[in-house]
Amino acid sequence: MRKLYAAIATLIIIPAVITLSSIYLNRVTNSMISILDKAEQSERSSDVDSAKSELQDFMNIWNSHRHMLATFIRHSEIDIANQSAAKLPELAVSDDRSQFYAECEVLKMQLNHIEDSEKFSIDNIL
Repeated sequence: MRKLYAAIATLIIIPAVITLSSIYLNRVTNSMISILDKAEQSERSSDVDSAKSELQDFMNIWNSHRHMLATFIRHSEIDIANQSAAKLPELAVSDDRSQFYAECEVLKMQLNHIEDSEKFSIDNIL
C-alpha cells in the first residue's frame, strides 16, 4: 500500500513542479523584459538617470534570480544573458544609443528564448 501512495505522490509532485517552475520562469522573465522596455523608453526620451535606475533594478532582479534559474536552465543560456546584461550599464551612458537599443533587444530575445525553450510543449519534447 505504501508503494501505491508513493507512486501517486510522485505522479502529483512531478507535474506540480513542472507547472510551478514554468510559472516562475514566466513571471521572472516577463518582469525583466518589462524593466528593459522601461529603460529603453527612458533612454529614448534622454532620461539617462531613469534608464540607469531601471537597469539597476534589472540587475538586482537578474542577480537575485539567476542562481534559481540555473537549476532548470542550461548554463550556456544564462551566460549569454549575463554577457548582455553586463554591457547595458556602460552602453546607457555612452553616446552610441543604437548599441544600447541593440543590446537591450538581444537581452530581451535571450530572455524570451529561455522562457520558450523551457516551456512544456511538443516542440521542446521532440
